[in-house]
Amino acid sequence: MGWPGRSHITILSIDGGGVRGVIPLIILQEVQRRLIRRRNTRPFFRIFDLIAGTSTGGMIALGLVVPALDAEDGRPTNKAFVSLEDILEIYTVRGLEIFPRSKFNALRSVKQAFGDKYDCADFERVLLDVFGQRTLREAATSVLVTSYDTERRRPHFFKRKPGAWNPDEPDFLLRDIARATAAAPTFFDPAYIAAIPDTGDRYCLVDGAIIAANPAMCALIEARKLFPRARTYDILSLGTGSTVVRYSYHEMRRWGYLDWVSPVKGVPLSSMTTDAQSELVNHQLNKLRGVRYYRFDAPLLGCSEEMDDAGERNMLQLSRLAFEIIQKNSDRLDEVCAILARR
Repeated sequence: MGWPGRSHITILSIDGGGVRGVIPLIILQEVQRRLIRRRNTRPFFRIFDLIAGTSTGGMIALGLVVPALDAEDGRPTNKAFVSLEDILEIYTVRGLEIFPRSKFNALRSVKQAFGDKYDCADFERVLLDVFGQRTLREAATSVLVTSYDTERRRPHFFKRKPGAWNPDEPDFLLRDIARATAAAPTFFDPAYIAAIPDTGDRYCLVDGAIIAANPAMCALIEARKLFPRARTYDILSLGTGSTVVRYSYHEMRRWGYLDWVSPVKGVPLSSMTTDAQSELVNHQLNKLRGVRYYRFDAPLLGCSEEMDDAGERNMLQLSRLAFEIIQKNSDRLDEVCAILARR
């Protein structure tokens, strides 16, 4: 956790992408191993001044920022209450609970054009098992998780700065935040949640990727507000794989509305918007003075681009891609770990 007067700030930012969240999780496991080799065994909430995430990245962020409680006295410990391995199991073991597969998947994709693809009750049950009754106020480092408020028509950021909580600001259950940031339109119903304490207000929220599939720029802006005297911001930004499907002029020239939003075609309007937004963030952060931007991502070659393909074969391919990213960027990952090890 950092303080406003610090001159050097570290930020972890994790993209959205459904089951493709296994990619940043495996990279984070490697970061953890390299930090241990450098004799730094501190949890990520003691290493990063701010942890930010969108959608699946928001779920991961929430698992990293809240400490476990001592079994005897109930006081916070120096360990995260959800380990990286536990979070990874959400995807590799329970992914099919959230995104069930069947021989009728083609019909399910057609259904998606007229309603939500999945029953959100399965997703909510997994979130309850993982996050229980823990709340945002318990975060041990600054956190930012994105979503979009459909009634107020504006971004909604779940934020927490330890030691500076305004008692008039509402608190939220972590499972409700996770449900909101990952409420992908056409996949799940919007999240409809209440704050703590419940004042009667309700928030109708959808997936944070609507506003920031790559939340790194949002994270930097928040960090600059929290730490106004900082001179250097190191950002570790983890992607969930970039799309490789290309659309030619001859294929698109007669497209109508239904083609642009067709699940069968991969919802081109959504995927192009997401890719463009992420690439714009990458471009901007690589140009800013005082920002060292460490981006780890790769094209989804050999992997499904669908955010809900939790089948065994695709999960193995996503894991393979994560290890390839680590191998091809090992020197740069070492550079990041050398910075983080000093925290």
